[in-house]
Order: sequence, then C-alpha cells, then structure tokens
Amino acid sequence: MQRRTFISQASVVTAAASFVTKSATAQHTAPPSPAPYRVAVMRVPVIVPPTLDTVDATRTKNAEAMVAGIESVMKGPGPKPRLVVFPVLQYTSARRAVSGTPMSMVAVDLISEPLDKGIFKPVIEACRRHNCYVSTSTQEKVPQLPGKFFHTGFIMGPEGLVLRSPKSQAQSAPEVSYLRDVADEYTRIFGPDSILPVVQTPIGNLGCYVEGEAEVLEVSRLLASKGAEVIVHTSMEGDDTPWQAIKQAIGYQCHVYLVTGTTSRIYMPKSPDGEWMGGSSTIVNPEGKVLAQMGGKDEGFVVADIDLSVNAAAKKKHGRNTVPAWNLYTKLYKG
Repeated sequence: MQRRTFISQASVVTAAASFVTKSATAQHTAPPSPAPYRVAVMRVPVIVPPTLDTVDATRTKNAEAMVAGIESVMKGPGPKPRLVVFPVLQYTSARRAVSGTPMSMVAVDLISEPLDKGIFKPVIEACRRHNCYVSTSTQEKVPQLPGKFFHTGFIMGPEGLVLRSPKSQAQSAPEVSYLRDVADEYTRIFGPDSILPVVQTPIGNLGCYVEGEAEVLEVSRLLASKGAEVIVHTSMEGDDTPWQAIKQAIGYQCHVYLVTGTTSRIYMPKSPDGEWMGGSSTIVNPEGKVLAQMGGKDEGFVVADIDLSVNAAAKKKHGRNTVPAWNLYTKLYKG
C-alpha cells in the first residue's frame, strides 16, 4: 500500500531564474527572494532492469512512475509544490549491474541536446504542466571526457536542464569517475565554478548533490558559500550512517534548506516484493529543524512550506558560532 503524507509546517524562501552555466555565487545584485513555496520529497521504489535487453523498457516504466508520482504530489491539498526531489538513479536504479548492464549502455549525455528530446521528455513535460522543478540523478557520459562516466545529480525544470552536478568524491559504482581525480581537466572545459555549481532559479539559489556527498561537510559549506539557499539531495540510504543527524547539522551549520529524496525499495528479479532501503526522505530548515520526514516502510511523499527569509535570519542568529573564520582555517588546513 502506498501512503501519502502531507505536512505543511514552517516557512521557507528561495530566489531567481537562469540556466545551467549561470552561477549564483554570492552576488550583491542577486534578485529578491521569492514568496514562500512548497517542496515535496519522494520516498518511492525503483525497478532494476532484470536483463540486458529490458533496459529501455524498464527505464520507460520508471519514468512513467516518476510522472505518476509528480501528478500525485500536485493533486494534494494546498499549493502545488514548486520543487519535487526524487531518489537517486530513478531511471535505472543503483543496482542496474545485476542485469549485467554496462555503464556505457545506461550513461546519458545531459549536455549535447535538450532533455525533452530523450528519456527525460515525460518529466520535462510534467515540469511544464505544473511549473515545477524535479531532481534525481543519472549515470552520465560527457562528450568532452571520453571514457569517463559520472554519477550526476541534476535538476530539470520547464526550461529543460537547470543544473547538473557530478559526484566529486563520495563512493559510487566502480565505473564511476570522480571530479577529484579530473578536477583540473574538468574545470578547464566547464569553467572555474563548474564543480558543485549553484544556479539562480525562480524558486531561489539551488545546489545539488548525490548520496554520500552529504557526509562531507565541506561540500555543503562550498555550496552555501556560493549562495545556495536550498540544497537538493537525491539519495539512497542505509542504516549504518546517522543520516538524520548529518542532515540537521547541514541545515544548522550552513543556514540552508536541505531537501532529501530517498529510495524506499528496489525491485529485482529475485526480490519481487522489493528490497527495503534505510534512511528517510527529509526536509530540514536552516535552524536544523526537521519540517517533514518519511522513512521505514512508508512510501509516497511528504511536503513542507519553505520561506527563504529564514536563511538570513538563521545566519544572523547563529552565525557567530557556525560561520567559518576562513582567514584562520585556510592557513590551518594541510594538503
């Protein structure tokens, strides 16, 4: 049974519009924050391609499930959410290797052509219908870096691709390349702000990362220092990591909203009822307070209203203790 939980707590704010390459880095000319709006985080299952020749069909089923999830969110009481965060790899799952599917077969090119020309078209159309933004992750191939494959978190919207952010260091599948290993080459191609970028959108300054990137505080700090007001966290979680403590600490220490979507279970050929995952889909505010959460064996989504004016208020209130003294710490860091 699918449970849908609606939570409308607290308020959260966001900011202004743009595209993939437009950074929101702490600009004095940044547009004013938008009015408070609603965010939804999904806790939903995913189907693993059972065999090599079923990859395309499975990806289509997973895409259809995403669209159905978006439609369910939009039918809920109250305002329609402007941001919907799904778990990682919602098209092929983190277990696609069980079918013997090579990375080269599932990796997609996010850069070369509009997203509405390929497998992401149904979700882009849903974004346009509802004037919302949707996030997940994908295995990515980059034409400028042949032979490299990334696990990339990305955000889609009415305008198409809004932001892409490959994993910088957190553990992933063996075939995945990390930006830490190709940083110089990557920044030469895509620019100095291309690693962990922040983008201005009509709902605020957004950053995005995948799974275990949240375990590295510097990643969240960097996004916050670039002006991120909302960090989109597309994830799959186990119970061996204190995820709730980490998420609350990120919100509190970085003065951002952290919105996490997590995988509920994975359907594989040998587990027709699905293998349940840990963690929870969570919305945390800049005070470190959990506004909405769904975990365990519940599936569906939760929502919260966010108000970006809270970011500045939290920084003013707690900044003395939580904002780094970079002139000191940069000299103390080693290697």
